[in-house]
Amino acid sequence: MVEQTADRFHEFLKDYVIKSFKKGEIIIFQGEAPRTAYVIKTGVVKTYNLNSNGDEKPVGFNTENDIFPAPWTFYKAPSALYYYEALTDSQLYHVPRDDYLKFLKTHPDETYAQLEHMVTDHLGSMMRLNALQHSRASDKLIYTLHYLALSQGHTVSPDEVEIGLNLTHQDFANLTGLTRETAATELNKLKSLGVIEYGKHSLYRVKVKKLNQALNDQSIAEVKLNF
Repeated sequence: MVEQTADRFHEFLKDYVIKSFKKGEIIIFQGEAPRTAYVIKTGVVKTYNLNSNGDEKPVGFNTENDIFPAPWTFYKAPSALYYYEALTDSQLYHVPRDDYLKFLKTHPDETYAQLEHMVTDHLGSMMRLNALQHSRASDKLIYTLHYLALSQGHTVSPDEVEIGLNLTHQDFANLTGLTRETAATELNKLKSLGVIEYGKHSLYRVKVKKLNQALNDQSIAEVKLNF
């Protein structure tokens, strides 16, 4: 059923224009009223806000088959609430929102898939908020790594997950509200403890059991998003 739903969605998308965006290119500006909705064909799109000092405050990430900006697409906002930037080189379908909404209304399986995705996204947002509410820098990073492993990770071994985002120490600082120096120090501590592995040109890998032990919260450790 899942494969049939995905095939139907891809069949729906195939006739729409595809536009390419380079890494770092802004796709939608905050406050902009988009001409169309966007569905990701390939790549990763970062959603973020800017504080009064111009510092970036990430909100989340969109990946393959995600549609954005969702509030505008569903007529809940007249314009984009955040900035949308290509985190990697990306290809996006330009889909008129009324076409997309009509597709959902006439295909119940796809509507359910969209609902499930939004529940997952909501859960991810709650986990991000939970991470930010911790006072200790180490806890902020541990819970943020857990969120990223669940929402953006793929299994590479029974006890290891690779986060599919090319993140820097500054990215982790932005995600957690820490300074870059503090984020780097705490990440190196987790690396020395064997919770994570990473290098200058390699993605972050998380040891699931060690991360769950570091969480010290069984209910959070049992949450499943993408794996």
